Amino acid sequence: LMNIDELNKLAQQRRSIRGYDGSREVSDQTIRAILDCARWAPSGGNAQPWEFIIVRDAAVRHKIGDYYLKQMEQKREMDMAVRGTAKMTGDGFRRAPVHVLILGDPRVKEAYPIRTKLEKAESHFITGLANATLLIHLAATALGLASQYVSDANSPYMETMLKALLKIPEPLRIYHLVPIGYAKGNVAAPPRRELHELLHYETYDPAKFRSDEQMAGFVKTRTLQGAYGRRGGAEGNEKE
Repeated sequence: LMNIDELNKLAQQRRSIRGYDGSREVSDQTIRAILDCARWAPSGGNAQPWEFIIVRDAAVRHKIGDYYLKQMEQKREMDMAVRGTAKMTGDGFRRAPVHVLILGDPRVKEAYPIRTKLEKAESHFITGLANATLLIHLAATALGLASQYVSDANSPYMETMLKALLKIPEPLRIYHLVPIGYAKGNVAAPPRRELHELLHYETYDPAKFRSDEQMAGFVKTRTLQGAYGRRGGAEGNEKE
């Protein structure tokens, strides 16, 4: 079994990569191994909401990239209107040799106890899909591959276009798109809060509660919206 140090190293090595070497292929066996890992993710009621579409065709991948850029037009416009700046990423993922689209079937919510279904069906549904997606990223990292979160795949325009393009039936929903391939270069580790900042023993430590000013400073210096986001590297995105 993997020990905790190996798991920690794997988690630290995972990156959201935006630049892929389009000349290097990834075998079907490798993708199947990654998704075989993902299907063991925990899910509410063992409902296992996930299904996966593997896209290799270059023309289809480039069309997906075009949809993404179209989706980003309004996203950029909205940020410019509200914030006066827009920190968006490009469409480099289209060059990854494999796109994995994670789908969710909301009908699995019937697997939950009635009160859970009434109170938390959507959050349990999304949590299961998120767990499977994280395992995809970790499995890819373990195999020396690069991956990325493309969450815009479930935005209204892009989801509508992808469902038509890939013949996805109702009521299935798109969760995320994960490109998988080989990175063109190394990417520096994104900043993380120190462990001691996050830990509380027995009760919440009020000394660690961040004021509005401290939180604003954090956003401006250590997230996409601040100096970190202005690095312009491969890590400027909603999910890192």
